[in-house]
Amino acid sequence: METVVDGLAVAYPGTPPAELLGRVRRHLAYVSQLIDARKTLTEYRRLLVVGGWLSLLAATCHIDLRQFPAGAARLRTAAQLAKHAGHPEIMAWSLETEAWQVLTTGDYRRALSLSQGAQRVAPKGSSAYIQATAQEGRAWARLGAGRETRDALDRVAHLVGPLPTPDRAEHHYRYDPAKSDAYTATTWS
Repeated sequence: METVVDGLAVAYPGTPPAELLGRVRRHLAYVSQLIDARKTLTEYRRLLVVGGWLSLLAATCHIDLRQFPAGAARLRTAAQLAKHAGHPEIMAWSLETEAWQVLTTGDYRRALSLSQGAQRVAPKGSSAYIQATAQEGRAWARLGAGRETRDALDRVAHLVGPLPTPDRAEHHYRYDPAKSDAYTATTWS
C-alpha cells in the first residue's frame, strides 16, 4: 500500500483530478477493510499513515475540482489519522494544503496563519516544511508585504540549496528544488 501511495502521488501532476480521485477512493476502501482485519500494532500504524496520505491526496483532488466541503472533510480525516499515527508530516501537509486552497480563494490572512502553523508542526527541513514556507511567501506577497515575502523566499532558498533532485521529482509530496525558481517567480508576480 505504501508503494501505491507513492505511485498515486507521482501520478497526481499528470492525471485529471476526477480520474485520480476514483483511484484514491478505491484504495481508501481497501485500507478501511484492512483496518478492520487482524493485525499487529505496527501494521495498524502503517495503515493509518497510508490512510492519511490517501486522504490528503483525495483532499487535493477535491480542491482541484473545487469541491471544497469534500476537500475539507478529507483534510480533517488526514489530520486525524496523522494525529493517531503520530505522523507530523501528514499533519503539516494537511495544514499546507488548506493554506493553498484558501490562498486560491483570496483568504490571504488565513493562508498565512495555516502555512505558519504547518511550519510549526512539520519536521524541520521536510518537504512539508519547505512547501509551507513557500506558501507563506505567497500569502505575504498577496498581502503586499514585500519585506516578509522576501524573508520567506530567502528561507525557501536556504532550505532547498543543499537538496538533491529527488528520484521521482514529480512526486507531489517531495519537494523538488527546481520548483524554487517557479515559486519565486509566481510569488513576485
